[in-house]
Amino acid sequence: MQNYTINIKALLILTLISIAITYYIFLTPSVILEIVKDQYIFMGIGLVLIISFIYFKIKLKDLQLISYIPNTDVVPLKSTLIFFIIFQAVDFYYEDGFIGMISQWFIYWIFGVLAWIVTNNINLYKNFKFYQN
Repeated sequence: MQNYTINIKALLILTLISIAITYYIFLTPSVILEIVKDQYIFMGIGLVLIISFIYFKIKLKDLQLISYIPNTDVVPLKSTLIFFIIFQAVDFYYEDGFIGMISQWFIYWIFGVLAWIVTNNINLYKNFKFYQN
């Protein structure tokens, strides 16, 4: 059996589009706005991480980068789908049905973006320190 992988950037873009479409169909604009506003702290953390990501990218733009944390660009599709199904079953039960379940999708997406940015920032920081010495 083949191990299929998916690019993390593509996965994050596709899931954001899917979340937006699902929210548009099943939720009112005021509920969507409330879901987004509830995550302002995590979005602020993401902004700080993105700024540091851009800083390191600019500083290291002409240098050969070493991958200290492997596989920061792809994830296995099988494990991604298994995690999604498990989280959806748990959320469906604990969040009182379908609407509660899909309301969690945005925070999961933010956590995915944060995890991806953190791993990339660690790689970039280690490269920055390597070339600084």
